[in-house]
Amino acid sequence: MGRPRTISNEDMLAAARDVFLKHGVFGSTKEIAKVAGVSEAALFKRYSTKAQLFMAAMAPPIPGIAAIVARAASMRSARTGLHALSIEVLDYFRIAIPMVLPLVSHPTFANDATRNFDSSPALDLVRAIAEHLRDERARKRLRVDDPRAAAALLVAALHSIALFELMGFHDGAMPKAGVRSLVDALWHGLEPVGPGSKRGSTSR
Repeated sequence: MGRPRTISNEDMLAAARDVFLKHGVFGSTKEIAKVAGVSEAALFKRYSTKAQLFMAAMAPPIPGIAAIVARAASMRSARTGLHALSIEVLDYFRIAIPMVLPLVSHPTFANDATRNFDSSPALDLVRAIAEHLRDERARKRLRVDDPRAAAALLVAALHSIALFELMGFHDGAMPKAGVRSLVDALWHGLEPVGPGSKRGSTSR
């Protein structure tokens, strides 16, 4: 009898992810084992329940936010940097959201989320981008009164674009020019500028 095939955790989770992305929570461990080329028993030696396997396989990837922010900070202007940063964050959400949607639909998600995930990638993005905006303000490359609010608004908008793309809007993929226009709307703001207006004033 030949030795049972060995498989890394990464390859096993990749096989499980492929099945769960196709079939959601109803993907079977039998099919996962077939895709992975191992027995169901081998699956359950690593993950004692299907729910544990599902949570591990569908955990969203960690965004490489440090590198994204570093590239944005090195660009010739803060505005150009925000354009590039936003395109990269949108690319991340295009990968992460198809994984997150089946995850949050799992009946045990509310109970297992904090145990399975140390942090929220979206919140990590907000914190990192807010810090980037503070740094750019210190460099006098932009004016932002509330970096955290601006970062949260940008991340929420990019998250929504990726979700709408899954629904078939934006022809399935918003072009980069559209992303840059979104950033420019945030950059210019909504405050009127012109005769009788004074930028920086607050109307109530």
